[in-house]
Amino acid sequence: MIPALAHIGDSHPRRRVRARSLARRTADTIGGAVSEVMLNDDLASSPGLMQALDPRIKLASILLFAVTASFVHSLPVLAALIVSTAGLAYVSNVSVASFARKVAGSAGFFALLLAAPSVTAWITPGPVLVPLGPASVTLPGLVVATRLIARVVAGAGFGLLVIWTTRWSDVLRALTALGMPDLVVATLAMTQKQIMSLLRTIENMHLARESRMLSAGTARENRGWVVDRMAFVAQRSMKTADEVYDAMLARGFAGRMPSLVELHTRSADWTWLASALVLSALFLLVDRMVFPV
Repeated sequence: MIPALAHIGDSHPRRRVRARSLARRTADTIGGAVSEVMLNDDLASSPGLMQALDPRIKLASILLFAVTASFVHSLPVLAALIVSTAGLAYVSNVSVASFARKVAGSAGFFALLLAAPSVTAWITPGPVLVPLGPASVTLPGLVVATRLIARVVAGAGFGLLVIWTTRWSDVLRALTALGMPDLVVATLAMTQKQIMSLLRTIENMHLARESRMLSAGTARENRGWVVDRMAFVAQRSMKTADEVYDAMLARGFAGRMPSLVELHTRSADWTWLASALVLSALFLLVDRMVFPV
């Protein structure tokens, strides 16, 4: 009888240890997001092929690859574009597995949602593969949906690779050098700083609540607290934005975002851009000549 009581007494604390509160889960998620941003900065500073390129050349070449992916029709060439992004990630010391998870979990998922209706006979008629009435899956619809998903994944993969291998200050400086309006660059700069600040604030609020609670609380209490904190963060963000803007005006802000980053284009950068042009032309040539529509 005593061992049975001891077993019951031991199992209850284990359940409490495994059951994490809403505050704890949210704080862990936010902490992971902030840590990921910090890791991206470390990755952008590490040696690698993409890290060594001029940010302006990277933006131009990645835009070129993304446009190329939008003009490609054949699935084998689109697959080659996706593989090339993984190859660039590998030679840039980026974890290919992590890179693939990010692309598939963000761009791939939303592309799947957008492409799902085109699979049905109602949108794309043709030979039926899975009979489901008006929602039957057709062969032409499946090809169209796969092509759309592959295009989005290829373009998003190139874009993600640039962000991962370039410091945010370098991206902003490159956008300014390429003629992006100052208002857009200033908005991007302040948005990134504001998001990081708010993430830290939210994380601290959840950790403070976690440290002051003896239990996880009921679902209703947790929902009410989350809604209240959402309103607080919204008010805090607007107040902080006004204060930051007033401080910028007081210090002479006139719409431009000055940068201490000096960009230098080397012969290796021009070689990379020329190679990107040749490779894009080769992809389009193979798509038109070997896999005509």
